[in-house]
Amino acid sequence: MKHNQVHAQHMTRIAYRSTNRQAIAQLMSTSSKKGEKEMKRSKKGEKEMKRHFENKVVLVTGASRGIGRDVALAFAREGARLILAARSADQLAQVQEEVRALGADALSVPTDVTSTAAVKSLVDTVMDRFGRIDVLVNNAGIGKVGDVASPEFADNVRQTLQASLFGMIDVTQRVLPILRQQRSGTIVNMSSVMGRKAFARFGSYAIVMHGVSAFSDALRQELAGNNIRVSVIHPALTATDFLIDVDAAELPPPFRHMTPVSSEEVARSVVAAVRRGTRRVVLPRPANFLLLGEALSPRIGDLIASALTRRPIARLVGMSRGTTYHDTIVSRHGSRQRNRALATTQTSVK
Repeated sequence: MKHNQVHAQHMTRIAYRSTNRQAIAQLMSTSSKKGEKEMKRSKKGEKEMKRHFENKVVLVTGASRGIGRDVALAFAREGARLILAARSADQLAQVQEEVRALGADALSVPTDVTSTAAVKSLVDTVMDRFGRIDVLVNNAGIGKVGDVASPEFADNVRQTLQASLFGMIDVTQRVLPILRQQRSGTIVNMSSVMGRKAFARFGSYAIVMHGVSAFSDALRQELAGNNIRVSVIHPALTATDFLIDVDAAELPPPFRHMTPVSSEEVARSVVAAVRRGTRRVVLPRPANFLLLGEALSPRIGDLIASALTRRPIARLVGMSRGTTYHDTIVSRHGSRQRNRALATTQTSVK
């Protein structure tokens, strides 16, 4: 009797272990299948994203460096065909090679967007080569730092208007009939957080960026129902060479402790905005608090701008991570020089 009980208990334990093993195996199999499905879904999503821009013709102005360069590379990774426009032929040629290294088609067209003849030639060249334009990214522009009371302030406004706003308008007006004829397309205009809230010592730039914002809003409403989308991008301080010649003490006060947004992040936001049809993008996200405060009351907007001049507060609201603009730029330049040296060494070895 006792022997039978022991035997029964032993068999029960074996059955229990066997059941556990089966359950675990089934769980692992289910998990594996689920993982495979998620992987397939992810790959499918990547393919769909790739198809979304596959062979799309994307014209980027100001493409020789900074945000424009990274926007071009971001679209190249998605299979687009790129037209690169900027004043510097040498820098454009380098970006063209980078785009082609990603397997994308690229055409560089040295262009000064302040020249009506040059803009016409640019668009004619694009149409001769590709026959259409699917996305226009208006990124070309300049910026000047200085007080409103400075003698050169008015000239700074005129120069920035010519390059950053009137150039944008000219390119857009040349491209718009093509988009209307196609009955499709997207226009992306690069503005700034300064296009919604001005900072001290950056008034000339803020004036023009407000103009870019207004131009974008008006254009978007005029094109409603035409299947032509308009997006405007408002990045805060960005890690480009834009302010590299300005001493840290001469920067707009809220910028002095800010950690800049990477140009790669801005580029990803541009691609996402085109894909989703987003009308307005502000980055980084904490900058929205500044714009919300300004919308509620200029007094609140000014208080937030003043608060951002203090490192602890800038860090608290997520606008500072301890690295300043100049720290970031010096670090990036050092990294790029090392990468170029490494590439040169590898080429000579090959």
